[in-house]
Amino acid sequence: MRYLGEYSKVGNMPDLGELIALGRTALEPGQSEHPDHVSSLRKLALLVSDQFCPQAGAADIDVVIELTVSALKVCSLGLDRLALLRGFGACRREKLKRGTPDPEGVKKRIRDAVHDIHETLPTRLLNTLTGRLCGRDALISDFENSIQCKQLLAPVANSDPLQSKEHIRETVSAYFQYVTLSHRWGSDEPLLRDVQGRIIYDIELTDGITKLQSFCAAAGERGYMWAWSDTCCIDKESSAELQEAIGSMFGWYRRSALTIVHLADVSDHGALSNSVWFERGWTLQELLAPHSILFFTQDWSLYGDRVSQNHKEDTVVLAELAKVTNIPPHYLTDFRPGMEDARSRLQWASTRRTTHPEDMAYALFGVFNLHMPVLYGESKENSLGRLLAEIISQSGDISVLNWVGEASPFNSCFPAHISVYQTPPYLSSHTDQIWPSTLNIHEQIAEALNALFHSLLTSDPPQLIGRRLKLPCITHHVTAIQLNRIIERTGQYVYYIEAEGLAPLEVEMMDKFKKVSRTGFPYVLVQPWHAKLLGSSTEVDGLASEKLAMMLGQPFSALLLEELSQNEYRRIASSSVIVTCPADATSIYGSNVQTLNIV
Repeated sequence: MRYLGEYSKVGNMPDLGELIALGRTALEPGQSEHPDHVSSLRKLALLVSDQFCPQAGAADIDVVIELTVSALKVCSLGLDRLALLRGFGACRREKLKRGTPDPEGVKKRIRDAVHDIHETLPTRLLNTLTGRLCGRDALISDFENSIQCKQLLAPVANSDPLQSKEHIRETVSAYFQYVTLSHRWGSDEPLLRDVQGRIIYDIELTDGITKLQSFCAAAGERGYMWAWSDTCCIDKESSAELQEAIGSMFGWYRRSALTIVHLADVSDHGALSNSVWFERGWTLQELLAPHSILFFTQDWSLYGDRVSQNHKEDTVVLAELAKVTNIPPHYLTDFRPGMEDARSRLQWASTRRTTHPEDMAYALFGVFNLHMPVLYGESKENSLGRLLAEIISQSGDISVLNWVGEASPFNSCFPAHISVYQTPPYLSSHTDQIWPSTLNIHEQIAEALNALFHSLLTSDPPQLIGRRLKLPCITHHVTAIQLNRIIERTGQYVYYIEAEGLAPLEVEMMDKFKKVSRTGFPYVLVQPWHAKLLGSSTEVDGLASEKLAMMLGQPFSALLLEELSQNEYRRIASSSVIVTCPADATSIYGSNVQTLNIV
């Protein structure tokens, strides 16, 4: 206590830490018996109040408050007492501000975090601990009664508002982590009505219930409290909910902490490629969407490496997946939904099938990041046509028109079945180039190329209006058709065809050409076009003209169209790819660009 007098005499003020240390000493048992205790306590309390700063820790604030209260008990009326009261009030306000945050503010941050995450969750989740199915409202209630929520509401957890907000979101997000199931449906899968209001672990065993229990157990063993299965977590009797689920399913698998795949037809020593799981339509997005995935065999043993945490990071399993699906590994590990390379994405799905034919298109909505109405009862041609129409209209990717097979009644430019995309599209290479690598372009030819370049660059993008496809094309009118032979094995017709600006070619047809009674032929061979094919070129110059001449000088896959009326056409499906090329350089310069309406 004698040091206080020395501080006062020389004007040397201790820092807050020293004052707090003196305060703790002054409050120790036995100090009150010191003869100078009352005077020293008063001086110390005044110094602490005067030197107090908001940077003090919560424990130090408590010491300051206790010290000031003790001094007030022995301090008579006067200026010293008023000063002590002011200091006491400042300490109390600071303690309330930091040590006991506004509970409503904390609750609001928790509600906001829960609401944001709640919007991304599936409609229902299974609690792997209790075996109960919880709807979204029940999920919120469950969190509000959880230990995690109580810890967030504790005052010590919210001393820093900014850190608290981030911590709250991390805690809420971790609490609602869930696992998704991917599998092939069996004959007795439990539906919503079979598990609602019941404990799944108490339901009489069937193959479907056993699978559901095993799935929840596998998720629980890996530390996850929530699980989702497409069998019982969707009300399939509600068309609105089914529409929402189909539109959201890719995102649900994407945001899952883990996807568990059960291969019911693969034994403990079997291979992934033996499973029909790879032949189903819906499982394509269930393979591509998740960041983390684990395959389980028939008896719920982990496939391959028994310690693997993610088979997408297992090089052996990843190689197997790439081989059985024909999907490059980088798409399997880092897939991004969208329309990039749409033709390849259709090829991945071309060998798959669904119970309801129209589902084949619906199962690809998430892969292409499309949001479209689900119309159960429509034909598979209609659903696939709507899908392809959106791809073309939104991306302009005309590679989806590159197919051979039966035409769709939806639009003749679209195929009747997705299986036609199994065959890779025809792609010309530099070895197919019919012109030399360098061209001597004269001034007159350059002007024609510049005009063609501008016409192609400013052409309208492809789009479907109603069921009419507005398609920019480089057109070549057919001038001669002759039946060469009939292939006995297939019954197909092989025709010799000549068209303006093209080298003569042979085309295999499923049907005979119609007899033409009038002069001229109502047929054109066209090269579908989109301005994107010009790449980044936006200005006409010598290099751009030469690049265009080289591009149009290559063989290309053509569409054969029949003119029905003025500027309305129908595609005639061929039995093989129609590959043709310009007859000579002049035919390139004189190419005709039109936007045709194809029905």
